[in-house]
Amino acid sequence: MTKSRSSLANSIRIVFALLFLCLFGVWPAFATDGIYTKFGLDLGYAGRIGYMGGTTPEWAIYVYGAGTSSSRFNALDISSPPDATGLQVDGDIALAGVYSTLTVSGHTSISGGDRFEQMTSTESINSTGTITGSRFSSTTINTQLNSGVTSLKNVSITAAGLTASADSPTSINIGKNQSMIFDNTAFSGKYVMNLSSFVMGGNNGNGGTLTLKGAAGSAFVLNISGAFSLAGNAKILLMGGLTVSDVLFNVTGSNSTFSIGGDALFNGTLLAYNKSGAQRTLTITGHNTQINGELLANRIQLQSGAHVKKPKEKSKDDDDDDDYAASNSMMPARASTK
Repeated sequence: MTKSRSSLANSIRIVFALLFLCLFGVWPAFATDGIYTKFGLDLGYAGRIGYMGGTTPEWAIYVYGAGTSSSRFNALDISSPPDATGLQVDGDIALAGVYSTLTVSGHTSISGGDRFEQMTSTESINSTGTITGSRFSSTTINTQLNSGVTSLKNVSITAAGLTASADSPTSINIGKNQSMIFDNTAFSGKYVMNLSSFVMGGNNGNGGTLTLKGAAGSAFVLNISGAFSLAGNAKILLMGGLTVSDVLFNVTGSNSTFSIGGDALFNGTLLAYNKSGAQRTLTITGHNTQINGELLANRIQLQSGAHVKKPKEKSKDDDDDDDYAASNSMMPARASTK
């Protein structure tokens, strides 16, 4: 079904924000977005908190790969085995590329959000799981999705040009039972790494832990030009008040590994864009693999029952489970309905 988005909840948010502004002279505090407030990296419609008065969808996945009228592009492919549990996607989904396709198969469950697509996009949904939410598509949404793609490309290019923080590593390779921690407090809440590769993982146990620590609204930017891989129960944890919108993993380049699997835990915003040449495909596998945050990529393959969840903005859903408890432990996706 194709229709324009009309949300009572969004209208209430706008009224509340305007009332707050009139009474107190400031906008109400929403969940922190450190990559914007600290670095000016503005994802706009593709994910900046507070954009359009905070009425934009809460993206779990934003894919921008495009095809043609004679050759459609399978931008988002979600498949799950019969024993898949929880939600494979909990949050809103964007198909921002023209002539793109969403394919859903197996025992896949999608809830907690809607699907916003180009008018030329199509869906192939053949799932025995639970699919809730609606499909929205219109000329207005076309324009908004296009603006989001422009914004994410600009963010990736600008982030890649940032100067690395003093004594930051040039690559990260964390193996079994190893750990690393970075604290941005001494850097005025702004920490940048320019990495040739980012690899975490191990077999038969703890695949290593990366902990990023900072106050709410501070920020980390990790630029990765080569391989990006999480496997073997690897964990990326956020501490000190950091939220997923305070941490950007910016993956550039075209020809290296780009995967999350092996029951890994990822917290943050993962953006992939190559300003010259082919784009990478993000592959996510693992029955208990958990992504907390937003994924922005040309193409995503979500397989094996892995989970992607966009934590709700604090001001919108104060009772939205313990989103950041997931930052410190492996949690299965929690079923919810819109």
